[in-house]
Amino acid sequence: MIKFFRKIRQNVLSQGKTGKYLKYAFGEILLVVIGILIALQVSNWNKKRIDSDSEKEALFDLNTEIKSNIKALEIIIAEHEKSLVAGKKIKSMIIDTNMLNSISNDSLKTILIVMNYNYTYDPKLGILNSVINSGKINLIQNKDIRYMLSSINELIIDANESTKVIEKLRGEYYWPMIASKREIVDYNKLTRDNKTSFRNPEFVWWVDFNTTVRQEGLDEEYELLEFLKKVNISIESEIKK
Repeated sequence: MIKFFRKIRQNVLSQGKTGKYLKYAFGEILLVVIGILIALQVSNWNKKRIDSDSEKEALFDLNTEIKSNIKALEIIIAEHEKSLVAGKKIKSMIIDTNMLNSISNDSLKTILIVMNYNYTYDPKLGILNSVINSGKINLIQNKDIRYMLSSINELIIDANESTKVIEKLRGEYYWPMIASKREIVDYNKLTRDNKTSFRNPEFVWWVDFNTTVRQEGLDEEYELLEFLKKVNISIESEIKK
């Protein structure tokens, strides 16, 4: 092709037709420019297609991971709800002597064990962290989704804060001040007489602390749950586009 154009130029020049040559040269340059622009456009289309495919793949993987984490969080919330209900029952029994004395040892043991449930939410974030750290998050065109994805880690930390506080105080206060005395935690030896230990100031404080912090933690866990569901809905909507 290059030889073909060169031959035409040589023929035009040999005939002394300078004006015609200039027009031809301009036309040739224009064709080259158009060819370059077309090549660039095709390249841009290919890049957009590749980026779009990568975006859809990332969104699909994130959607799968978030769905799994939502289910895991729902299980944690259910267990912490049981813990809160059990703590409130213990508080009621501390106030109501008849209620405490009438409950069977087996039932009381169960309530005590459940009250001390303290599960840490440990979601799988491999895909999310990979998308953020690799810069693939910038492929996601929806700015709201990008912002929400960037906020998940921080919200998880907030949701786990109450669990960590309870665990810390369990080690620093519950075990040395209450459990070490054995009256309450030695479930097999609970009797009508040692049930009075439930009114010890240390135990009363622990129950009050546990239920208060548990309620705060549940509020944060529910907030995280609603946020994850919102992210999931937004991602699914984006995938369907």
